[in-house]
Amino acid sequence: MSEQQDALEDLGSSGVLSALAWADASAYRRTMEDYDPETGHDQGWVGGTAHRLLCDRLHRVFSTGKYAVDAPEAASAGLDAVAAGLFPGEYRKMPIIAPGVVTWSDLNQSPGWRCGNWRLLLASFVYGESGRIPWPRKSPTKRRVASQGKPDGYIDPHPMLPFDEVLDPSLASVVHAMSEEEDDLDLTSLIVAHSVELEVGIRELYLGRSRLNRGGGEAWYWKHDLLATDFGTPGTGTIPTPSGPRPGTPGVQDAPVRLRREAREGNDK
Repeated sequence: MSEQQDALEDLGSSGVLSALAWADASAYRRTMEDYDPETGHDQGWVGGTAHRLLCDRLHRVFSTGKYAVDAPEAASAGLDAVAAGLFPGEYRKMPIIAPGVVTWSDLNQSPGWRCGNWRLLLASFVYGESGRIPWPRKSPTKRRVASQGKPDGYIDPHPMLPFDEVLDPSLASVVHAMSEEEDDLDLTSLIVAHSVELEVGIRELYLGRSRLNRGGGEAWYWKHDLLATDFGTPGTGTIPTPSGPRPGTPGVQDAPVRLRREAREGNDK
């Protein structure tokens, strides 16, 4: 079985893939509701706001950050706080993941979560350019993650000297952070890459293993479209405009849930 199959099976069975799709839809829905170019909002504002809200939504569904609980049995307490600030209906669609299944695992202060032997880190990109994300021009953390050892069985058509970017002083803290995990040799960092096209509100969301593409070239060893229907059929999701009704996201199946929470959710009825 390939690394991609392993990751999708592990993260799918634990509900993480559904959680990522739910969090992305919720974060961009709020962002696009608040977006107003007349006030000076631009692509940078959209990207930064969506990124912060995506972190917030993931903290909610994973019971981490300010939504953390001391023990799984305490998860039923404070459900109103988890639902606060969400649009009507969003909380009831939120996948249920038991506290502790996913834990906070930042890397050099880059937001991250861990499930089993997989760490998930967030990255934004220019819409339509997912295959050409210039990792060498990203942060030291993203560059170092893209420099991880290749997936088993992968033959690189353009091999490079291993760890040759470690000589870059800006990578020192990241190298140190990752070296502290050497006793956990199975830990693999994956990227959750998100984007939106402002004019029509079309989102992109991918999970994959980034590849340090110095000199251009493919940005991934593998990637998976998380907005695909049933996580198998390619599809896209449209963000409804602020002035219109907010039905379910066209072309994207609602994130499956294993249990519905019964709790108040803002003005949701």
